[in-house]
Amino acid sequence: MKKLLLAGALTFLLAGCTSNEPAQEPVADDENAGSLEESSVNNPSADTSNLTAFEEYSKIAEVADLDGLEGIVETDNSGTRVILFEDESGRKTVKSVFVKKENRLKVISLDDDGLLYNGTLK
Repeated sequence: MKKLLLAGALTFLLAGCTSNEPAQEPVADDENAGSLEESSVNNPSADTSNLTAFEEYSKIAEVADLDGLEGIVETDNSGTRVILFEDESGRKTVKSVFVKKENRLKVISLDDDGLLYNGTLK
C-alpha cells in the first residue's frame, strides 16, 4: 500500500514539473551580436589583440623574443591565464602560464630551449 501511495505521489510530482511547450532556442539577432562584440573589446581577456594590457606581458616580452609572433589566449579564468604565441605558419613557439593569486609567471619555449622564466611578478 505504501509503495502504491509513493508511486502515485511521484507521478503527480513529476507531472507538475513537466511542460508541454517546446524548449525555446536562444535567438541571436544583430542587436545582441553587436553588444557581444562590444563587450569583448572592453574585456582585455577576450581581446587577444591587446595582450599588452595583461600585467605579465612586459615580463614575457623581456624574456622571450616575440617578434613576428601572434599571441592567443588559450585560458583566462579566475585562477590562471595561459597564452600561446605562434609564428606566421601557426607553429606554437612560446607558452606563458600566469597564476593570478600567486602572481607567478612561467614562460616556456616550446622549441628546445625549455623554461625561460619562473618567478613572481612584483
